[in-house]
Amino acid sequence: MSIEVCSVSKTFNESKVLDNVNLKVKTGELVSLLGPSGCGKTTLLRVIAGMESADSGSGPILFDGRDVSGEKLGNRRIGFVFQHYALFKHMSVFENIAFGLRAKPWRSRPKEAEIRAKVGELLHLVQLQNFASRYPSQLSGGQRQRVALARALAVEPAVLLLDEPFGALDATVRRELRRWLRKLHQRIHVTTVLVTHDQEEALEVSDRVAVMNQGRIEQFDSPEAIYENPANPFVFKFLGSYNFFHARKGRRHDPARSLAEEGPVTFVRPHDVEVSRDNSDGRGIAATVKHIAFAGSSVNIELAPLSGDQEAVDAAVPADASKELGLKPGELVYLRLRKTVSFDSGQTA
Repeated sequence: MSIEVCSVSKTFNESKVLDNVNLKVKTGELVSLLGPSGCGKTTLLRVIAGMESADSGSGPILFDGRDVSGEKLGNRRIGFVFQHYALFKHMSVFENIAFGLRAKPWRSRPKEAEIRAKVGELLHLVQLQNFASRYPSQLSGGQRQRVALARALAVEPAVLLLDEPFGALDATVRRELRRWLRKLHQRIHVTTVLVTHDQEEALEVSDRVAVMNQGRIEQFDSPEAIYENPANPFVFKFLGSYNFFHARKGRRHDPARSLAEEGPVTFVRPHDVEVSRDNSDGRGIAATVKHIAFAGSSVNIELAPLSGDQEAVDAAVPADASKELGLKPGELVYLRLRKTVSFDSGQTA
């Protein structure tokens, strides 16, 4: 089932939450809506689901080319998974998953044997076949979320909508579940839209990512394209740590001034900053080491350039390379920028 959102706007209390949004999701794709809190991503998901109505004058919501704007949630064949599971505490895992099937009108309700077969299949799919008789209180957070996903899939939705499904889980469980979700999607190929504010999550699981800001989609492309070729400074800044330079004068960006006032700007990722004691080619930027912080596979180094008024530069150096360098605070080093990304004045900040 393909999804097409056509020129959709949504206003709450005179505040425009969605501003003429257009989005096309291909059949079988997993697309993430990525952005900071308040950017409109959950509202867009709810408009797609039929939980919210778009403003008058907005274009249609199309499922496989059919306008579903006037249809209720129950008629859109949507599976919806929330951040906080929304499981029935008094029901077992089996009955939670079976709920949507048992709630169907009696004419379309499967027979009991069919329900049991379907739930058994889903329990196996989400790797919880030995937990059928347990209750939500007896499960971990990750297990509860898998039950919620199985319940959403039980009614065989044409579209699966996930609203920050891993937001309430700790980092380790989140990593495990997003890998599991990617494998699950590759197996079932249900058109899926995932809302998240976690950049790593969106880049890891998605076929394409829509980066949202202030009710608009800033860029919609593959994870690789968005990371390697960001459309504007907002996208670059939102996708990870960065160093920010004024391209013309080599000084640090002044937040009190607009990009148009400051002229061209350049971004550099910390992992693209090379740190060395050698400046035999004369092309290094002299700096002193201010702080060194161990971060597992890498070491984060804060540096103070000796020329210009650039306040600090952050470098992420592989742990092995950092050991070889043996740097200490106060040492003189030289920086080289392996890869930079520049933007013209006036682009979205």
